[in-house]
Amino acid sequence: MRSILTALQDGRLFELPEGASKERVLGFLARILDANPNIEAGIEVIEEITLREKECNTGIGMGVAVPHVRARREEGDLFCAIGWSSQGIAYDAADGMPVHLVVMYYIPGSQKNVYLKEVSTLVKAMRKSGGMEPIAKAPDLNAVRNLLLDWVSSVLGDAGPESVARMIKLDVRQSQTAEPAAAHPPVAMPAAPCPPLPAALAIDGHVAIFSVLIAPPNSPFVLASDAGLMAAIEKDTALAQSLAAAAPFTYGRQRVFVTGSTVYSGGRILYQCVAVPDNAPSSDLSKT
Repeated sequence: MRSILTALQDGRLFELPEGASKERVLGFLARILDANPNIEAGIEVIEEITLREKECNTGIGMGVAVPHVRARREEGDLFCAIGWSSQGIAYDAADGMPVHLVVMYYIPGSQKNVYLKEVSTLVKAMRKSGGMEPIAKAPDLNAVRNLLLDWVSSVLGDAGPESVARMIKLDVRQSQTAEPAAAHPPVAMPAAPCPPLPAALAIDGHVAIFSVLIAPPNSPFVLASDAGLMAAIEKDTALAQSLAAAAPFTYGRQRVFVTGSTVYSGGRILYQCVAVPDNAPSSDLSKT
């Protein structure tokens, strides 16, 4: 399960918004894969994923789906992006159960057997650890990350890879202790520094958390639980410039803060954001 370990270590685990459709989830994860600099040129990930899904539903049962795109070249590494939904996604899986974990793979030709073994091992780990229920009922993304690391550790045995898994688990948990407000692990190539979110706003019941993927020349791709906010922000032609400035900005009646970002090749940047009503006390906003 090396590619899952790498995804967790690199911050490619995302919480999916309640009510997100299967198509929306696949589109978001496909763009995350497409942003990886190791993917071969000419591969249209979302088109390949959509076509394969029409041919054969990738919901393998027990609340897991493994959509994938096959590379045309032989060389390269297997890698994935992971989405988690506490509510569950209507995926039309064979067992009729909602999907709580979507692991989307990019598979070079030389990695076909590795992919099949990883999916088999994933199922084995899930059965060994009591099924999907603990992850479906997890309180937050950090808990999901730790549960997935437990799954990995449970199937690696006493050989060297288990030590690697434990080390990664320790690093993640230490990061959570040191920075409890962080949504994702630190990245090696950060964008411009982001201002801290005022403490008074962090507990506001109307805070909307969302992510934005900027992938030129395409329009921004927003993943948010508020469908209205998501649709409106995607239409903003100046969104990329506002996010790149890394300063709070007003959008409609919302005050938007950039809380983190990850830089990929080709000018692609994934931003983590929060939006709060623009009626917060001025004393709080002045601290940004």
